[in-house]
Amino acid sequence: MRAIYRLSILGSLLLLAGCTSLSSLFFYPQSIWISTPEAANLRYQDVWLDAADGTGLHAWWLPAQGEGPDSNTMLLYLHGNAENISSHSHSIYWLPANGVSVLALDYRGFGASEGKALMPDVLQDIEAAVIWMKTQYPDKELMILGQSIGTALAINFTAKAGEQYDIKGLVLDAPFTGFPAVARSVTSRTLVGWIIWPFTILVPSRWDPIKQVQYLDLPVLIMHSPKDTVVPYKQGKKLYRQWQKAQPDQVLCWVDSKGAHIMSFAFPELRQAAYDFIQTKECMKLKE
Repeated sequence: MRAIYRLSILGSLLLLAGCTSLSSLFFYPQSIWISTPEAANLRYQDVWLDAADGTGLHAWWLPAQGEGPDSNTMLLYLHGNAENISSHSHSIYWLPANGVSVLALDYRGFGASEGKALMPDVLQDIEAAVIWMKTQYPDKELMILGQSIGTALAINFTAKAGEQYDIKGLVLDAPFTGFPAVARSVTSRTLVGWIIWPFTILVPSRWDPIKQVQYLDLPVLIMHSPKDTVVPYKQGKKLYRQWQKAQPDQVLCWVDSKGAHIMSFAFPELRQAAYDFIQTKECMKLKE
């Protein structure tokens, strides 16, 4: 029993020592594609990009399509921490089908993108995607939609370069306050996790979203489900309240989501709430 305990401690230390770059603890890439937008009868284009450090990246461009008019808005989609765009993008296929163009990006190490995902290098990936979008479609308004860890990336990038690239707004599904907070939440759920829990102090907090909100003054929609068992609902609320204090005059909208983690867009009324925000950049009453 004592040997198992020692091995657990050793493994925990090694794990967290390797997580000081926010890589293996928070990013779980998969290179295999599950499907493409073609399976959903959507037109798309493979986009190949180069980050500033030369890392090759892959994304899908899904132009506005469907029966409705082009909204003249384009979204950069930043997915969650596992798999790749071939699975995550299913949650945003409704956007191009309703006239909103989307670039779905795979961070380095995910899907067909090269390299290894870690902070802050992935912010270069976002910049490469934004440059491509602004170059190819200079007349379209640019917004960013992030889910789970994608919300943290969206917040960090926009705090750094939002004005430079004229980002018009953020849609955030299941955001969290900070990386150490998420690590503590996850490790507190199991007995072995409690052994690891004290070492979450080693997880860097430099890129915590809650530290960046003071630098962000643009329309934001936050969606979070009370039933989320991955990123606690209270973390989304805490981020929202801190944002209100830091930017009292900002358009900052909150919508209680439904279902499990990042399942917001499975519900028509929540898709409509996001669409209305994208169109107006204002807080709208949720339509049941």
